[in-house]
Amino acid sequence: MPNRIRRSIIDTPDGQVHVRTAGTGEAVLLLHWTPGSGRQYQSVLPELAARGYHAVAPDHMGFGFSDPRKRAWSVADFARNIADVMTALGAASAHVVGGHFSSEIAAELALQYPARVKSLVLDGAPVWSREMREKVLANARPQSPPWAEDGSHISWVWQRAVWLKKMWDGTFALNDATAEQTRIAVMENLLAGDTNDTADALKDYDLDLALPRLAVPTLALTAERDPLNTCHKDVLRLVRGARGHQFAGSHPLHDPAKAADYARVLHAFFSGTAPELFDAASPHPLGASYGIH
Repeated sequence: MPNRIRRSIIDTPDGQVHVRTAGTGEAVLLLHWTPGSGRQYQSVLPELAARGYHAVAPDHMGFGFSDPRKRAWSVADFARNIADVMTALGAASAHVVGGHFSSEIAAELALQYPARVKSLVLDGAPVWSREMREKVLANARPQSPPWAEDGSHISWVWQRAVWLKKMWDGTFALNDATAEQTRIAVMENLLAGDTNDTADALKDYDLDLALPRLAVPTLALTAERDPLNTCHKDVLRLVRGARGHQFAGSHPLHDPAKAADYARVLHAFFSGTAPELFDAASPHPLGASYGIH
């Protein structure tokens, strides 16, 4: 079955990285939100494979089944590791998709290694002021309780998973249909190492200064109920020539039934077809407003 998902472990200078892949053809690199893992794209991988792509979803170091990070990492460290993943997979270049925190990693990858990024998809990008970053990340840090022999200290993981689901989609409700996704989120939270350094990396990276420097074809994605929807217009203004697309309702990655629609939009952008799906290209970035010359 050519579109079947395959899992493997690859070696990088920083340790072993777990990846999910499907299909053959042009490489598409799918960088997961955090906390989480490449499993986020479980339903999207076969859809991209069916459209003629080699779809790759790695677990970032310290997440999923990849090795833990041995020190605190910056956004540049995550980007460098993803470049090493590409090298290990024999991918000289790829279309790169990054969402939420990984949109910063994807943007930095395009800045550090522009020849290796054919096109860039920023799926929800936190273009926040410094004050907003401090406020959001202060609330996002997990507060784990003391150890308890009866295991009750683990209940906070479930509570945090539900909190994240509600943050990503305000209409989320725990029921028979959503319980499995929540269970997976709990397992991924348990697998993830200390995420405080990723919160610090997100806080310290000035995405609004990075975006005007991008020189690769860029698509900005959002969804009506995505919490970063309010940043969408800023991304379009800051990235030269960026196109945009908004999904109706909740984000497709939260609903496996919408995987085909997500893959369809990505394919249209990568291949240059179905221009009606996208907003008009943005004008020159507002570099002067952000101190970029």
